[in-house]
Amino acid sequence: MDAVVQRTLTDLAAKSLPAGAAHYTAYVGPPEQYDLMGAAQFRLLTTLGLRDFHHVLDFGCGSLRAGRLLIPYLAPEHYHGLEPNIWLVEDAVERQLGADLVTLKRPRFHSFADFRAERCGVDFDFILAQSIFSHCGADLIATTLRGFRLALAPGGLALVTLLHPGQDGAAEFHGGDWVYPQSVAHAPRTFARIVAAAGLFCRRLRWFHPRQTWYAVARDPRNLPPRSFDRHLRGAVLNVPEWQASLSRSWDRWRRLVSAGGWR
Repeated sequence: MDAVVQRTLTDLAAKSLPAGAAHYTAYVGPPEQYDLMGAAQFRLLTTLGLRDFHHVLDFGCGSLRAGRLLIPYLAPEHYHGLEPNIWLVEDAVERQLGADLVTLKRPRFHSFADFRAERCGVDFDFILAQSIFSHCGADLIATTLRGFRLALAPGGLALVTLLHPGQDGAAEFHGGDWVYPQSVAHAPRTFARIVAAAGLFCRRLRWFHPRQTWYAVARDPRNLPPRSFDRHLRGAVLNVPEWQASLSRSWDRWRRLVSAGGWR
């Protein structure tokens, strides 16, 4: 089936396509997980304190897996999506969001391909980069993180995924540049070294991903979620009923901490 035909398939028919196929739900990953991966990203952001007045950069937004949830939620012009493959955004707007919602919420889309988030021109409260570093050499990760440091607000968080060696059958990658659709892995110590060289701080988050590992990255280590927060994240992932009650009891406190400029 050629790319032109693939692009016109219904979402249901596209679920049988392989990841990387020329359909907006498949090009960005397994099409049967399109909804799941968008929901996981949105839920992580809101669990870590996202509010509608925050500015969010969806770095490598693709076909708006997370964007179709974030754009209606955020205030007008507070969602930024960076995606060089503009056809993915166009198809998502046509088949998921609709022109009226775009007119109402006025999301801002950027299509440059140099991985420099600071060019978006906003101090972001959150930067989301899901399944980007799993296709990058260490050189491109370093470029991206330097841009994140310039683009993050002082109390901001970047949330990124990394493929570790052995995850999804990937080996440690020693090459460079962008290698999509190939998936590549970087050891935790390698990533930590690149983060530190960019003047940033990171730590692993125990949040659901079927193949990769989530990390929080910040300019100030005090803005990283504390390790004690992991027990709540584990509950969120597993849908443990007790987690909801525990989170509800602590929610006001966490909101105050976020509003005050960081986790303590």
